[in-house]
Amino acid sequence: MTNNKPDTVEVTFADFDGVLYHISNPNGDKTKVMISISLKFYKELQDHGADELLKRVYGTYLTSPEAGYNVSLLIDLENIPANREELVHQAGMLKRNCFASVFEKYFNFQADGKEVESRAVIHYREDETLYVEAKKDRVTVVFSTVFKDDDDVVIGKVFMQVQPAGVGGATARGGWWGLQPTVGGSTACGVGGLSLPLTHSLPLTHSLPLTHSLSPTLCLSLSDNLSHTLSLSQAYIHTRMRAKTSDFLKVLNRARPDAEKKEMKTMSGKTFSVR
Repeated sequence: MTNNKPDTVEVTFADFDGVLYHISNPNGDKTKVMISISLKFYKELQDHGADELLKRVYGTYLTSPEAGYNVSLLIDLENIPANREELVHQAGMLKRNCFASVFEKYFNFQADGKEVESRAVIHYREDETLYVEAKKDRVTVVFSTVFKDDDDVVIGKVFMQVQPAGVGGATARGGWWGLQPTVGGSTACGVGGLSLPLTHSLPLTHSLPLTHSLSPTLCLSLSDNLSHTLSLSQAYIHTRMRAKTSDFLKVLNRARPDAEKKEMKTMSGKTFSVR
């Protein structure tokens, strides 16, 4: 805003998982801001109560979706509420809140002691799928992960099977990592499952409401962080390999019998040769 007068806004940008955002002034009205989000898999989220949860969170700010988008929020800049920081925060959490209904549904099943045979299946990326299922003592989230590069298959398997440093006791009971067959799938072609059992023994989740709040947020960033970590691991391994190769070459050069000799003198004036 300039001199307390709203400016024109027209921004389209992409997020991970093929998610698209559009922020604009509907019909050119600068006093109104529309925030829209497009998710290719939103129909699957609707099957688990996404529409109802968004109505509960955003209330009157929820409006008819903009053409080409799944969810739209309309904010009147001339009627900003007193808690505008909370409004801005919730607008920024739009993607997370679309996902939250899936986790909330299965956490409620688990809280009621229900073991539900059916699981949520969300095709959140091309060739990658998110599964959520409820057991009596936990909610399990499984990410099917595709490693398209042969090196990533090896690094990913080693990385995910390593016990995190300093993990033990109650923390270790909270979850485990492993490259496994996907639900109903196989480990062929680098396809594996990253399984996360979510229970109340996790260090950051001491209560059910906090578990509800954190789980969608953390799980949404897990796949991206995993890909980033594997890239860093690969770069680190290559750096170590280059450093070790350089050390070996230095040893070999010093061991060459035809290497050039250099005359050196001691303090007493005696000479000796080194390669």
